[in-house]
Amino acid sequence: MSRLAAMKLPPLENLRQVVQFLDPRIGVRLAQAGALGPKRAVAAAGSAPWLLGRGPSLGILSQINAVADGGKPAIHDRNGTLTWREVDARANRLAGALCAQGLGRGDVLATLLRNGREQVEAILAAQKIGVAVAPLNTWAKARELEAVMERTSPAFMIFDPRHFDQAKGAIGKTPTVPVGAPYEDLLAGHAPLPPVPLTLRRAEPRIIIHTSGTTGKPKAAARSAASAGVRSLIGLLGVVPFRSSDVIVCPAPLFHSFGSLSLSVMLLLGGTVVLPEKFDPDEALALIEEHRASAVSLVPVMVRRILDLPRSVRTRRELSSLRIVLTSGSVLSPDARKQAAKLFGDVLYDLYGSTEAGWVAIAGPEDMAADPRTLGKPVPGVEVAIFGDDGERRETGEKGTLHVRSDAVFEGYASGEDVAEREGFLDIGDIGWLDDEGRLFVQGRSDDMVVVGGENVYPIEIEETIEGIEGVRGVAVVGVPDDEYGHVLAAFVEGKVDPERIKAACRKELASFKVPKIVEVVDQLPRTDTGKVLKKDLTASPEEDSKPRPRGRRSA
Repeated sequence: MSRLAAMKLPPLENLRQVVQFLDPRIGVRLAQAGALGPKRAVAAAGSAPWLLGRGPSLGILSQINAVADGGKPAIHDRNGTLTWREVDARANRLAGALCAQGLGRGDVLATLLRNGREQVEAILAAQKIGVAVAPLNTWAKARELEAVMERTSPAFMIFDPRHFDQAKGAIGKTPTVPVGAPYEDLLAGHAPLPPVPLTLRRAEPRIIIHTSGTTGKPKAAARSAASAGVRSLIGLLGVVPFRSSDVIVCPAPLFHSFGSLSLSVMLLLGGTVVLPEKFDPDEALALIEEHRASAVSLVPVMVRRILDLPRSVRTRRELSSLRIVLTSGSVLSPDARKQAAKLFGDVLYDLYGSTEAGWVAIAGPEDMAADPRTLGKPVPGVEVAIFGDDGERRETGEKGTLHVRSDAVFEGYASGEDVAEREGFLDIGDIGWLDDEGRLFVQGRSDDMVVVGGENVYPIEIEETIEGIEGVRGVAVVGVPDDEYGHVLAAFVEGKVDPERIKAACRKELASFKVPKIVEVVDQLPRTDTGKVLKKDLTASPEEDSKPRPRGRRSA
């Protein structure tokens, strides 16, 4: 059964959300982050009618920021700078425009936008009027967008005209507005005032994020942005030392959960976010230097591209302002962590989670020093349970399938797929364990396991070994059918390296059955926009998948 709640909220649920939003522990943590001074307290009190009438949301946080720190920069993007007062006013105008289009409870607003003010405004406007917002992947192909639009059935869409060709088949009869002059005209036609605080058609605001689709078609994961979302962010602040004065550079796309998380943190604290519309490794470093950024959000493939810059390029920027380098989205190997620490300092925080589970654990500098393989300790408020194949809980140090329970867990798939649970815990699908210190380790995906001659092998161990070889930029290890052993391992490697040297290194470090039988050096691995390798594309036959497999030198 889907866990997605009904769109209409009963009165007692409304009250419960408000009480949770006003939890004093939230106030304590915000005060520690410098985000609860007298001005913000007054602004929060002034927003009480909207909090009571429409419920907690990111839209309420925008309103508080506009009153408390209206002149403070909120967004730096391709078009310049917007203050919090300007962002909130523009979001109010868009909310009015969406209401005029007839959007209300149960409707979905879709966006096909690169990082920038319009994406932020769309999220906030939808939150203010209780409409679900579905930011779509700008890298998606036409067929993929058609499937996503069919599943979400949006009532309105805001899109970047640069993506019209890939979206035109998906749009169909959906009312739309392109960013640019038409979008600005739409905003100009409505007042910059917030929606009325009381409504008889109140709904819980949701953000629908589509999964990466690394093991199948992307799914539409819905998450509440009301009290649970705000409360769960507080646990994150207990690990990553964000402050209200932070300026965060965020090239991570806002249409993914990691980029959305970075934006949510800045909304909660009233910080400033820098939004480049595309990632360039040298530009990212330049933006950190230009804005004296104290934080940056990068997916691991972005970290790797920065580390691959010539030394003279990556070290010419002044990066001493950074207190936080937050990464998430895929695995950051121990070797990459070590190299990143050399460049940025001991400011790396590696977040482990998923679109469905939210944030689960974070490895900070102390965790990585204790064990470079760990994913860190679970974020406060997150419960991690390890279950075996027999359905029984596993003890400390024993491996099993990871399950989590927290306020950050999503509500269910808006597209209707079943959600795997056990005893109220969400099944993440990873195999791992907790050590005596409470630190989390992951061996690999349960569906990634390869049986080689009767031995269970998890590719991540081989991948970490290969990534430590000089000249390797990336690697993916998969199982391929074999007449003798059932399956053998094949390693696809990015970089300039001899396949025989890779085999020799694996023979030195690993058991014989873990040594890849096939090593293929490729120009580029197929990846999602968050850096996850699409392993299914590496093993798909032409009949199964029309996408070309990477080609290169092979050793078998």
